[in-house]
Amino acid sequence: MIAMTLCAAAASHAANAPSIEDFAARPRTEGVSISPDGRYLALIKSQDGKGIVVIADRTPSTPTASRLVLKEPDHFYLSWCRWATDTRLLCGLRGMVRDLVVYGISRLVGVDADGKNMKVLVQSNHDAQGQFQDRIINWNPGKPNTVLIEADEGMGEREFETGAQVYGNVGTHGAPAVFELDVNSGRLTLRQHAREPIRSWAADTHGQVRLGWGYSGTTISYYARLAGDRDWRQLTKFEAFSREHHFDPIAISAEDANKAYAFADYEGRRALWLIDLTDNEDPTPVFVHPAVDVGAPIMALDGRLLGVHYATDYPMVYYTDEGAKSLMASIQKANPGKFSTIASSTRDEKVYVIRSYSDIDPASFMVLDTTTYKAQSLGPAYPERDAAALPPMRSISYPTHDGARVPGYLSVPVGATATNLPLIVMPHGGPIARDTWGYFFLREFLLSRGYAVLQMNFRGSSGYGDDWFFAAHQDWGGLTYDDVVDGARWAIQQGIADPARVCIVGWSFGGYLALLGAQRNADLFRCSVDIAGVSDLGLLIDEGYNFINSKIQRKQIGTDTAKLKHDSPRLHAAQFNVPVLMVHGTMDAQVPVEQSEEMDSALTHAGKTHRFVKLTDADHSLSEEKDRVTLLREIEHFLGEHLSVASAAPAAPAAPAAPAAAAAAAATP
Repeated sequence: MIAMTLCAAAASHAANAPSIEDFAARPRTEGVSISPDGRYLALIKSQDGKGIVVIADRTPSTPTASRLVLKEPDHFYLSWCRWATDTRLLCGLRGMVRDLVVYGISRLVGVDADGKNMKVLVQSNHDAQGQFQDRIINWNPGKPNTVLIEADEGMGEREFETGAQVYGNVGTHGAPAVFELDVNSGRLTLRQHAREPIRSWAADTHGQVRLGWGYSGTTISYYARLAGDRDWRQLTKFEAFSREHHFDPIAISAEDANKAYAFADYEGRRALWLIDLTDNEDPTPVFVHPAVDVGAPIMALDGRLLGVHYATDYPMVYYTDEGAKSLMASIQKANPGKFSTIASSTRDEKVYVIRSYSDIDPASFMVLDTTTYKAQSLGPAYPERDAAALPPMRSISYPTHDGARVPGYLSVPVGATATNLPLIVMPHGGPIARDTWGYFFLREFLLSRGYAVLQMNFRGSSGYGDDWFFAAHQDWGGLTYDDVVDGARWAIQQGIADPARVCIVGWSFGGYLALLGAQRNADLFRCSVDIAGVSDLGLLIDEGYNFINSKIQRKQIGTDTAKLKHDSPRLHAAQFNVPVLMVHGTMDAQVPVEQSEEMDSALTHAGKTHRFVKLTDADHSLSEEKDRVTLLREIEHFLGEHLSVASAAPAAPAAPAAPAAAAAAAATP
């Protein structure tokens, strides 16, 4: 039994709803890693809107204040930090570059625990180049002070003349090699040559490169190498977005070097399997959930698989490691109302960093010492905020016009009853994604301003099995959109939403659906907010030709020219009859800002009421605090003008999408 003895002081609480600046701010602590020997903590923290890295010495005999060792450079963001040795920390930074097109890059920085010997690794190295330079695949390859890293092999003039794409000073084949990287000097030693079509590698617990996977055109392939063997063999080959049965290996088994954990279908759901790389034994299912797909793996410091994520109404983990299972069961029992996972651990797995979050609280961290059974809190994400003043998510499902049930979440303002409320319909991005139980600053901001929020995992979302996904494959403006409309009509029919006060708000793919709502359903939506959304599917396909996965993207979106035009809001600007707010960053690599620029031009030409806010140098996620402040101010003003929180005169309810049905607790179709 773990006694949760928290050593940090209690946070003060504000009585009122958080300000726009508070909702836009980065959390106080974004990530924590403990050194293998347990002496040091590395914390990614925010300071004046920028990320910093501080080191805390945990040694009782030499207590020191936290030491600042790294700051985010301009136009870069700290994405992770992890200890490579007892005293050497590595951190990954991401950024955006515009050269012909906008594209993402990453860089790797090393620094000692005392703040000395900071060095940008890999960059400008003649042996390795490429767009992404922080993809470490193994932290313990055997040789001291080294890690294994993926990077494109260095290219000279000849390679540039024979097929490599070149943007600025970044050359890439898109097929990386594996290097042994000395984390102190930056010296690189080639361990595995690039091998088409492999674009990602994995090593076993001994640091041997054993798995590889990638694509050529729309064909995806997986490869493996047996223990002690030099030859690579193809495990599986299949077409993207096909329903062919195949195994996707994710990790070599720690118990048997010639077995691997893999994802594969089991009765229509993605499951965790154990496969024999020698083909002497049949594959064995390890974990199957009857309603949802298995998700991302959780890896130990030494490369062992600890478990896999999955999500029903709430996030869950299936642990393959009994020790981790027992530990996390105790933590969950002692920390109710939050979902917790292992963020980091010492080499001997006696001290852990635990990451915990809820639907109203962003991630916070604590250090758990299993030898003393005490946990030290590292403080809340927002110390001045009263999380209890924020409303929770409630799992629901609703009927569609064709008899399906769509899982989702309904949130209502604190103190409000779910009756006759102004409603924000907020479809998720992707579309190969899903909404889950967890904190999202935009939802909580809207709730704090008096709006209820409805989120749905429409058909075409990931996580609910093949049938759910393929039902809306290549049908972006069809069944997917219908499911969103059915959700809005259900909320009105149930009396939850005031039919005169419903707005659709979406980000990325959700922004695309918001534009469709403004175009097609002025009878249902009183306004629309599109954040970094797609407006023209044909243009999106054309923009994809700049990237090596363009054929896969085209297969995802579709090839029916007439349907692409029908489902592109930009081409139907004359049909818009509700006010629209569009917000988009100029350094968006996922959805180029040209999508909103073209939509703005079309609406202007058609004489339609709209506002377009272009954020200079902002990325797809609007990562800068100042850009999120602008976003929230614009939304607050726009909704205040078009979707009053004060109750309007009664209006006739919209026609129901299906027979009346009460909100259900089940969140599966």
